[in-house]
Amino acid sequence: MSGFVSLVGAGPGNPELLTLLAKRRLVEADVILYDRLVNPALLMETTAETIDVGKLPHHHKYSQYKINDLLVTLANQGKRVVRLKAGDPYVFGRGGEESQFLKANHVDYEVVPGITSAIAGLGAVGIPITHRDFASSFHVITGHRKKTGEELDWPNIAHQEGTLVFLMGMEQLENIVDNLIKNGKDQQTPVAVIQWATHWNQRSVLSDLTHIAEVVTKEQIGSPALIVVGKVAELMKTLQPKPALFGQHILVPYKLQSRLFSQLQDAGASVGFFQRGASRQLDFQLPDLTKPASLLVYDISAYQSFQEKIIAEGADQRHLAGWKIIAKNKVIAQHLKLAGIMADQVGENLSHLKSTTYVIGERHQLAEVTVSELLHPLATYERVPVEQTIDFADYQTIVFPSSLSVTELISSLNQDQLMGVKGLRCLAMGTQVAERCQALGLGNVIRTEPSYQSVLQTLKEAKRVGKISNSHR
Repeated sequence: MSGFVSLVGAGPGNPELLTLLAKRRLVEADVILYDRLVNPALLMETTAETIDVGKLPHHHKYSQYKINDLLVTLANQGKRVVRLKAGDPYVFGRGGEESQFLKANHVDYEVVPGITSAIAGLGAVGIPITHRDFASSFHVITGHRKKTGEELDWPNIAHQEGTLVFLMGMEQLENIVDNLIKNGKDQQTPVAVIQWATHWNQRSVLSDLTHIAEVVTKEQIGSPALIVVGKVAELMKTLQPKPALFGQHILVPYKLQSRLFSQLQDAGASVGFFQRGASRQLDFQLPDLTKPASLLVYDISAYQSFQEKIIAEGADQRHLAGWKIIAKNKVIAQHLKLAGIMADQVGENLSHLKSTTYVIGERHQLAEVTVSELLHPLATYERVPVEQTIDFADYQTIVFPSSLSVTELISSLNQDQLMGVKGLRCLAMGTQVAERCQALGLGNVIRTEPSYQSVLQTLKEAKRVGKISNSHR
């Protein structure tokens, strides 16, 4: 059976700058071959095998020939293969070469376009690539020399009207500047250089052709970066957006359609994920539903497992009619409401128990609940730690919405990773979450109210007074 290859553009870096088709192809894939500049957040939703084929300057884990062969081999095994490439596959991404190889080997394929950094990277710092007053055209040029060693057609390039955008050109910056000036480009032409466009560590500088190399060296701007030559570059001074949490790289637990992720991104932060533990259902014995009691719900997943068990035994929610339903907090109460259950009580104050109470939750979560004559912990599932592939040095802050999220992350880390986490600022959403952070050895803990708005306000205030910087730790 023949497989299928999708050459997919991942966009410039921000994980939300991804097309709907690209997102669907990632979910459907059996195998994903991804580049170095692809944001890891894009791989969180997939269950596919992932292979890092990224190329560093002067060092390739996989040669292009090996990548081509691997695409054909996997497709011939009947697999749906995604070749995930930064930006757009056909903009200096060797997508054309891969298409030719797939075509020659009779492999079915498609191209899923992506947003190229040559346009999005400029917009990220306030530079419109075209403007009626300054540039009616743009030209995207590779900064690499030709394989033959020949120079680019500098007389033609230097006299082009409009905006010149050089990709992969930082090693050749002085050569680019010299050739533009030698071939008649005005030395006062504005030039912007944008490093890590749309990523959390995005930086940019503005100068002119004469001085840009000096400014880049002084500010230590390196690859990957865009070089923008033209009058539109000047607009960066007035149009560059300055969202409240720009420059902040924040780690949160992965959740499909996470509101926390969306709100942090909307405030200008870049958000990465750590994996939650894998859920494993536990075999447990239902209490006698004919005898009225109280049911304290620690999390909605536990309640879902509880309901599945009831249905499996030929009953349904009507058998809980005589039971008192208690939600641990307002969030759980809201989830129960969406499931058609109105909590009789919100809060886990167990100091005045008058009837038998069953506490349902995750096994580790219930470990600290003391069994008594009236109190019976009932673990419906457990979380199994998963390997984390996170470079914690890339983050400044980690947000923990629950005590369980703290336990799951810490239990999944090796010693080096654990040291990295302990260097981060930890925002704990609630008193119990803060206590769990401290109990597990996390020192820099800030307690917030258990609401996303409180998290945002805390981060904005900390950045405003200088307690959170944009720089790498």
